[in-house]
Amino acid sequence: MFSRPPRSIVLLVALPLLLAGCTSADPDAKRGTGTPTRVVVPPPVSATPVLDSANDRPLPLDAYLFDPEQMFTVERAQARLGTSCMARFGFDYVPQVPPRPTRGSDAPTTRRDGRYGPQNAAVMAKWGYHSEGGDAGAESMPPRPQLSQEMTVALRGSSDIKQKFGPGGQVISGQTVPDHGCVGEAVKALTGAVDGRVGDAQLAEDLKFRTLLDSQKDARTQAVFRQWSQCMKESGFSYPDPVAALGDKTWWDSPGPTPHEIQVATADAACRHRTNLVGVWYSVDFAYQQQAIAENATAMAQIKTDLQAQVKAATAALNG
Repeated sequence: MFSRPPRSIVLLVALPLLLAGCTSADPDAKRGTGTPTRVVVPPPVSATPVLDSANDRPLPLDAYLFDPEQMFTVERAQARLGTSCMARFGFDYVPQVPPRPTRGSDAPTTRRDGRYGPQNAAVMAKWGYHSEGGDAGAESMPPRPQLSQEMTVALRGSSDIKQKFGPGGQVISGQTVPDHGCVGEAVKALTGAVDGRVGDAQLAEDLKFRTLLDSQKDARTQAVFRQWSQCMKESGFSYPDPVAALGDKTWWDSPGPTPHEIQVATADAACRHRTNLVGVWYSVDFAYQQQAIAENATAMAQIKTDLQAQVKAATAALNG
């Protein structure tokens, strides 16, 4: 199987629930090692728009992360390059490539991930916290190709099953296996190196999560969370913040939304509107992203250049 970065989760807002109690939630935190925890300096917010949804609003990090169409282009190109390489060795090999991502009506337009939970009141009134369309909207992966030993050598450049990749050099059907096999050849064509990173740069990905967590913990966001929580209590529901409502494990006991879930989600949407929760959170998040980019200006400039080069290489591979 081809190596490629996994698809990002659709709603990044659920991440804090998964990372609760984990020091790895903060990439700079080195608790217990003698290194001080990163000091978070809340950035000023220039303006706070009134928003029910920020899905059509860009964020500063968008330019440094692959959008849905760019990622799909790169994934298809990597698959095509690998298939072509394997064909040189006489193998009919088609790697797994996810289908074109389905973008629901409550999905952002400039990035692959949502950040503030569900933002479409009509969708919430129908689907609660479940994915729009239910199981029918879920992506399905094609079956994993079956590999013979020779195919594995050609694909990874190593005959050692304990070794993920090898230096190549083996001869199959009169052709020499490249370094890191056909995976390495495809990755090199897209990134310039056999061990390059296809998809989002690590720093950009780290900042995507870090700024979300920082903006969520910011005093300005916490204040609007408290307003939202009070609004929810008036409707008979007790949640400290919208992250807790979204992450209520009760919802996942059912394949579809229950009447109670619909009631909670409907109240959630109304309270978001009443408190301008998305507008506040988005403006704070925007400021943290601007700050993060400024703090890493040189590295981020290179990331943008590399992203554009990768998309260009992928487009050329598909059109070649």
